[in-house]
Amino acid sequence: MILVFFSLLACVFADNFYSATNAAVWTVGRTRINSANQSLSFDWESTQMFINVAQANYVTLHIAASGGAFGRFLVQVDGWEESSFWVQDPSVSQYNVARDLGGKQVQIRVISVLEPAFENANPSGSITFYGFSTDGSALPAGPKRTRRIELVGDSISAGYGSRGYQGAPDGCPVTGYTSGNPYTYNWLTAEYFNADLIPIAWSGKGMYENCCDNGETMPAYYLQTLGGDHYTTDWDFSRYVPDTIIINLGTNDFGHDSGPTWEKAFQDTYVEFVANATARYKQPKMPIFVAQGPMNCGSALKNSLDLVVNRVNAAGGRAIYLNLCGPPNDGCGGHPGVVGHMQMFEQGKPQIASVMGW
Repeated sequence: MILVFFSLLACVFADNFYSATNAAVWTVGRTRINSANQSLSFDWESTQMFINVAQANYVTLHIAASGGAFGRFLVQVDGWEESSFWVQDPSVSQYNVARDLGGKQVQIRVISVLEPAFENANPSGSITFYGFSTDGSALPAGPKRTRRIELVGDSISAGYGSRGYQGAPDGCPVTGYTSGNPYTYNWLTAEYFNADLIPIAWSGKGMYENCCDNGETMPAYYLQTLGGDHYTTDWDFSRYVPDTIIINLGTNDFGHDSGPTWEKAFQDTYVEFVANATARYKQPKMPIFVAQGPMNCGSALKNSLDLVVNRVNAAGGRAIYLNLCGPPNDGCGGHPGVVGHMQMFEQGKPQIASVMGW
């Protein structure tokens, strides 16, 4: 794919502006509502912005990146990927996300590619979406997807190195170009089932213990509207109630495995997380897929996940082990790449379809 960057338009004379909270605009993902100017701030991967337009020649996105944050975005027009661009200016910038439309009726979808760690997200740094402008007119929002998947994971699910190939002649560095959630098994799964996806994933993080730091673990991040915040608990769980949650954690945790006592603490934390998540959604029987693989398919992690599944189900919940072991780690940084993520998707698809009735 050729990466195209649309430069900042110094002067855009738009006939119509539709704010981020306008009824004609809709988003998928965790966002903070800024009531003062009707904008939306975010930093989690695969946050999406939509608008339908008619009789338009162009559509412009109004967006800013504050506090040193930056991001990469994909643009789809009627489902086809058209371009990619970076946002890094703290002032409100205008990006021409569609042009030469010839007055056609089209749907615009703009997708945030990178996880917070790759965006330099921090307590004062995030991305803010202000709205769309066009010389045409906006149509009613939709059709919106009725199925919803929430994903909680680490670098595998966030898309670390997911777009690269280990055998590339010039090597395979892990960068914002070779990484991104829209190249992962969970994105492929959501697209296949025509489901909205909200991924809450961060490289190096764990359920009980992180790979390489002593900071927040995923149960803490899960409570945050913005991943770059620290230990906030401001996410309103009523804004997005999923049909299912896929959890793929443990790869980073088990680098610290010191035996039965440590493993019991991991299991306790996992079971508590599932209980808290289903309680927040008021859905005690929500299907929870407890995934493993493909970077740690060891028996110690498998045994712990089996015990988690058994404990959740014994307490009246509904947990299902999802085997994602076997696909290759063919991407950059020893992570699954294009082939690996496609095989993970194909491997998990039948079980998800069967359990969900999709």
